[in-house]
Amino acid sequence: MIEMEGKNSCSVGRVKEETIKGLFLRVYNRLYTDWVKLLRDYKAKLEKEKFTEIDQERIVKLDEEIESLIQQERALFLIDADHNHFRAEHKELVDKLNKLQTERTTWMAEMAKQDSRIARTVELEAILESQGGKLLEFSEDLYTAIIEKIVVKERTCLEFYLKNGLRFKEHYTLKRGRDLF
Repeated sequence: MIEMEGKNSCSVGRVKEETIKGLFLRVYNRLYTDWVKLLRDYKAKLEKEKFTEIDQERIVKLDEEIESLIQQERALFLIDADHNHFRAEHKELVDKLNKLQTERTTWMAEMAKQDSRIARTVELEAILESQGGKLLEFSEDLYTAIIEKIVVKERTCLEFYLKNGLRFKEHYTLKRGRDLF
């Protein structure tokens, strides 16, 4: 998938297929050359983010608050529902409970997203390891296995998004008749 970005995306023009293929070869070969360090560092970054941003203690605390609110909500519900004071308090508790449950769901989704990126990075390592060398010509299979999308940043700049979340920005030069990369 190729996306256009920027205010003048209509004026960017069409990027030639040969250019995309050539830049993919450049991205792949750069990745292949440094994959051990690049992917090891990327996995370490993901693991660090996972445990600093999505702290397991925060999930436990949210679970405790949610359970406490559920118990309070049940107690208020059992009290005579004709009293407006209890209705207002009950509504306030339900609102707070919904907010905490949404926050917990968001945290858990972010944790799953990080786990998914780590798994896709391991898959990428296996793909690179199985190739046994740099690419000399474009491979559709490798392209679809590695690339999630390409974003055209400007007429002479493409950003390749890998399926594991890494991005590579590639520049090329326009020359009459053919692009140079």
